[in-house]
Amino acid sequence: MSPTYAHTLRGRPETEWEPLIRHLDEVAALTRAHSGVFGAAELGAISGLWHDLGKYAPQFQAYLRDSEAGRPAGTVDHSTAGAINALKSGLSDAAGVLAFVISGHHTGLPDLGTPESEDGSCLRRRLASPHRPESVDALKAAPSPVKDCVIPELPPWVDDPGGESPLRVSMFVRMLFSCLIDADRLATEKFCSPERARERRVAKPSIAQLSVALKTHIDTLMAKAAREVSPIAAVRGQLLAACRQAATQPQGLFSLTAPTGAGKTLSSMTFALQHALEHGLRRVIYALPFTSVTEQNADVFREAFGAMGIHAVLEHHSACRSASGEAEDCAEVWRRLAVENWDAPVIVTTNVQLLESLFAARTSECRKLHRIAESVVILDEAQSLPVALLKPTLAALKEIAASYRTSVVLCSATMPAVGHTEDFPIGLTLREIVPDPQQMAQSMRRATVSRVGPKSDDELAERIAEERQVLAIVNTRQHAARLFEGVGRKNPDALLHLSALMCPEHRSLRVAEIKARLARGEDCRVISTQVVEAGVDIDFPVVIRAFAGLDSIIQAAGRCNREGRGDTGRVEVFETDVQPPPGMRTALDATGQVLLPGVDALDLRTIEQYFRFYYWQRSQEWDGGLSSDGRSVGLTGLLSHRILAFRAAAEAYRLIDDWAEPLVVPHGEKGREVCHRLANADRPDRSDLRDSQRFTVAIPPQALSRLLSEGRAVPTVAGPAVLTCLSIYSESVGLQLDRALDPTELMV
Repeated sequence: MSPTYAHTLRGRPETEWEPLIRHLDEVAALTRAHSGVFGAAELGAISGLWHDLGKYAPQFQAYLRDSEAGRPAGTVDHSTAGAINALKSGLSDAAGVLAFVISGHHTGLPDLGTPESEDGSCLRRRLASPHRPESVDALKAAPSPVKDCVIPELPPWVDDPGGESPLRVSMFVRMLFSCLIDADRLATEKFCSPERARERRVAKPSIAQLSVALKTHIDTLMAKAAREVSPIAAVRGQLLAACRQAATQPQGLFSLTAPTGAGKTLSSMTFALQHALEHGLRRVIYALPFTSVTEQNADVFREAFGAMGIHAVLEHHSACRSASGEAEDCAEVWRRLAVENWDAPVIVTTNVQLLESLFAARTSECRKLHRIAESVVILDEAQSLPVALLKPTLAALKEIAASYRTSVVLCSATMPAVGHTEDFPIGLTLREIVPDPQQMAQSMRRATVSRVGPKSDDELAERIAEERQVLAIVNTRQHAARLFEGVGRKNPDALLHLSALMCPEHRSLRVAEIKARLARGEDCRVISTQVVEAGVDIDFPVVIRAFAGLDSIIQAAGRCNREGRGDTGRVEVFETDVQPPPGMRTALDATGQVLLPGVDALDLRTIEQYFRFYYWQRSQEWDGGLSSDGRSVGLTGLLSHRILAFRAAAEAYRLIDDWAEPLVVPHGEKGREVCHRLANADRPDRSDLRDSQRFTVAIPPQALSRLLSEGRAVPTVAGPAVLTCLSIYSESVGLQLDRALDPTELMV
């Protein structure tokens, strides 16, 4: 009988190819280790042992030899045989789980579907297809000791008919799928790319080492602060003490309600590391709503951990900065590999990366999911949780806490009212870390919030121009650009702009300039959109804010007299006739209902009342919307105990709708270089795409179509279009989509 192989080595004799049984054993061992974390070791081992049973087919072995010889090889399905083998053992729930996991290990988790479904990728259609002779032949050829193993039962908590979690079964399938995907990729990499496998293995610091390093860093900061007697420093000490004390509590769901500037970033990480030590957890996952804030917090943690930070903190989001120079350094190589499976003690990521993974179907998105088990998850700026997806989001957080030894902390200065009540049955039972959040909020008062009535753009421009240091925040990019132009006509000195029409690299440089001006006591007038409100640590004596959701108004107030120096800061909230962006109207209505004359906007009771109005008005969206746009179909399956519609659910659960298209802009020398490489490449290049994220602006599809038709932008083989018209990207305000074409300024 001819030997059977899992993988070849290009140009090497068959004797050096990887035996199939060795690959199956290695994947089984790795999957057992991964899934053992949540009590499914034996089921994980079976999934690993059976995932490539299809490679026993003579057709697949011929495919390997033809491919190696350079002959036309076609394709051979090797994923279905293991699923068929699982179901041959009986129609138990465990067999069904294995069928999903094994059949999807290359193409992603399928929907269950029906045998008659027109979707050929659905599980029932695949298993019922009579056109799979390779699967039949593979099971005939597979050795009995491999294919005839007894399938263990599901862990008893997974299929509990009286269980409270409608997500339990589908979440378990995803978790086991994640274990198999990661194990298969790691084992394959070990054989096919041993150098890459070695680059992945770096010495990472322990949770205990990181906890000690963080304590040393914070003690140094507090010793410096002690020399400046300040109520702000006292509150930061109180918050830190509360986090240290709460870390010994049993695992579960927590809230951390503390005002902006109270030191939530380092205090919450202190809680997380000490809580992980207390309960033997493996990592901390820190998620934020925006990439700019994610970068900022990752830098804070790396600094806190000192020399250990380089291999302790894994930063994962769409705009991750790559190493400079011709070649990647060792740390960048490790980061690039580690983002695939989150194998690091501290992950700093975005809500999109974290939450969408909980509902994903694709292999690349699911691979890291099993690393969430036995961790502490911190959701900072929790007021940004997606309201239209609130029910599945809260259900998923509840499930990972209940079944996967994961503690979850919601952090915010404006904590959303997501606690379980009769009026809010989908809510969570949270334990508050701060003993008296109301008292802490009052002791951190550094500004007053007042409504100043309607203001025209001319009146706003006059008001902004007369202040030396002022931050004005409006609700739309167009309004910000128009107001910037208006103020510039009255007083252009020290006038700066921030908006999402500036690429991330541009915004980072602008924020650094703002901080430097404020630190030197220089004039600084900033016109911004909401991009400045979450986690951008700037400190103005006066903030002028367009009427918005109360959470946004309070986040704006967090940029006013942040350090409590001198007189009380002033936050002026004005009305404007500029139409708010889609989706903001409900927040404006809820604010109008609570922010009445004499009401304190910064009182936590006002904030809670605001969120109750806000959530109640959008309660019809908790399930993901009941409209005919297709979202509800996937989420109905997602929230059903028995209906397993993985692809439909993944499509339905999107934090960011696909309304925008990426456009890479030539900001600065580096941006022009990236644009040139993308525009002239004849094949996609991963490093170019990674570098382009720092120079990408999201614009409406119709705007991109117009730029392409006018020749102001060009498509690229890598995917994102590149802006070639230099005149419509301004160093002052970023992308100017309505500016007239100047043919002399097209970049070649």
